[in-house]
Amino acid sequence: MDRGDLASLTAFVAVADQRSFRAAASRLGVTPSALSHSMRQLEERLEVRLLHRTTRSVSLTDAGLRLLERLRPAISEIAGALEDLNQERQRPVGRLRINAIHLAASAVIAPIWGRFLSTYPEVHLELAVGEAPIDIVAKGFDAGIGPRDRVPTDMVAIRVMGPMKVAVVGAPAYFARRRRPRTPGDLARHSCVQYRRGGDGAVFEWPFERNRKTQRWPSDGR
Repeated sequence: MDRGDLASLTAFVAVADQRSFRAAASRLGVTPSALSHSMRQLEERLEVRLLHRTTRSVSLTDAGLRLLERLRPAISEIAGALEDLNQERQRPVGRLRINAIHLAASAVIAPIWGRFLSTYPEVHLELAVGEAPIDIVAKGFDAGIGPRDRVPTDMVAIRVMGPMKVAVVGAPAYFARRRRPRTPGDLARHSCVQYRRGGDGAVFEWPFERNRKTQRWPSDGR
């Protein structure tokens, strides 16, 4: 059965319930002529007459009555399933899987975790935290939170946090022995703690901005 058969069978149930092409067409949002044409095509595909038609009334053949008895529970199940989906849209339920880098987990998810779960108690939230780039669709995640440069071109990206300010800090004992850096380039002469994306990923290039010009360190990504 293809998609067109399902639409035609749903239309058949509407005609059987209303006993009128005009009333059924109004219920389905189509024209009576289009509905009549759809019923003729259905009968031709099934090679059996389902409806008796006159200019004043519509009634079911014996074959049409038997088909209706079998279809009505199935159509009700489909309608119920669609209504359940509509209820879920208004009241989220089920599992929500999110993949996030450590920074995003602490800065974006952790502050709202409790409030989200209290607002939507029927949602089971699963959070996977890691630095390695992954295909979130292939791994079964509903969403991922990380740097924009990791987002594939065929996926939708939405900003979830504002810009972050980066500060270079050091212990007083360290700067008692070494001259303080004045430019990002000076950091090359210092012992710095660097951040690597994943176990074998590239070292993160920290962006420094001065006079609206951005310079990254380390510039070679080592």
